[in-house]
Amino acid sequence: MFRKLFFTSAAILAVIGFSACKSTPQEQPPRSVITPATVSPDQLKQIADTYLKNIITGLETKDYKLFVKDFAREYKDTMNPEKFAPLAAGFQAKNGKLLELKYLDSLDQGIFKSVVWKARFARTKAQEEALKRDGKDPAKLPVPELLVRLLLGNVNGEWKAFAIFFN
Repeated sequence: MFRKLFFTSAAILAVIGFSACKSTPQEQPPRSVITPATVSPDQLKQIADTYLKNIITGLETKDYKLFVKDFAREYKDTMNPEKFAPLAAGFQAKNGKLLELKYLDSLDQGIFKSVVWKARFARTKAQEEALKRDGKDPAKLPVPELLVRLLLGNVNGEWKAFAIFFN
């Protein structure tokens, strides 16, 4: 009788013990909640200028942490250092150092704001050599301009970048 009670008690304790030891799934941080927010054009320009300079400097210097610093968490989750390396290399192959950044305007797109600039980048050495091979003088040709658009959203009360476009 004692033996039966002992094994039954041991079995119950084992079941309770194993159930208490079950692993819990790793908790994901809550998804970003994008909310409409009012911001003055000057404040938005100041925020966007800072974010864009961090992004471009990150691309120019291959600094992943600086590049993703101002992006929403979901973007950071998809843009890892392995994906960033070829992105930065491609950017550097097409663009030299940033020469000029001229703010154009911002667009209100519902819960998002698009901020637009005109950018001029120095030519890369490879671009200058290609022009010279074609018999052109790089000093006499204007540096091409790009349109840069940064998409921002207010996430949990803080402005974050969601996308950047160079056209």
